[in-house]
Amino acid sequence: MWMRVQIACKDKTRLRKVPIRKMVIMDNGKMNYFGGDLAVSMAGGKTLEEATREQAIESYNKKNQEIADQVRANIERELQEGKKLDEKMNSLEIVPLNNYVLVRPYDENPFEKLVEEGGILIAKPGGKFKNPDTGEEDTEYNFSCQADVIEVGPGCKYVKEGDIVYYRKACGVPIPFFRQGFEVVAEPQIHVVINEGIKARFANLEK
Repeated sequence: MWMRVQIACKDKTRLRKVPIRKMVIMDNGKMNYFGGDLAVSMAGGKTLEEATREQAIESYNKKNQEIADQVRANIERELQEGKKLDEKMNSLEIVPLNNYVLVRPYDENPFEKLVEEGGILIAKPGGKFKNPDTGEEDTEYNFSCQADVIEVGPGCKYVKEGDIVYYRKACGVPIPFFRQGFEVVAEPQIHVVINEGIKARFANLEK
C-alpha cells in the first residue's frame, strides 16, 4: 500500500510516493518509522549520521550511569557491613580454652640479624649460609613461627598476654576472626618465650 508524502526542498515542494510501512511520525525534530527505526526530519537540520551518533552517546552515558549507581550502592552496602562488624568487634571477646594460646604471627621474623649499612641498622633475613660441614653455600629453611600472644587459656602456666613466642609452623591452627590473622597453639608446643622478666616469672612459678 502506498501514499503520497509532501517533502520540503530548498526551492520547491514536490510529492513523492512512499510505502506506508515507512511512513514517519514527527517527534521534536525526529521521525520514527512505524517499524521502530529512527529517522531525521528534513526540517530538523540533522543528518542520519548525527542522529545515530547522538543516540549512541545517549545510550553509552545511560549505561555508564547505571554502572556508577551500582558501584555506589555496593560501596554503601560494604560501608554499612563494615560499620556493623566494627560494632561487633567492640563488644565481642575471644578467649582460648584449656591450655591453648591465641597468637598473631609475624609476617617476618622480627629478631633477624641486624647489619649496619650507611649508619642504618637493617634486618638481614636468612636464606643462604655457608655450611660448616661442606664449606659450600646452603639454603636456610625457617620451620619456626614467631607471634605475639593475644590471649591465653585458663590452663596456661608459663605464657602470658604480651609475650612473643616461637613454635613450629605446623602446630599453629588458623582462627578466622574478622580477618585478624589469629592462630591458636597449645602451650606445650611453644618452644621459646620472649619478654622482660621471664626468668623471674618462671622462678616464682616454682615456689
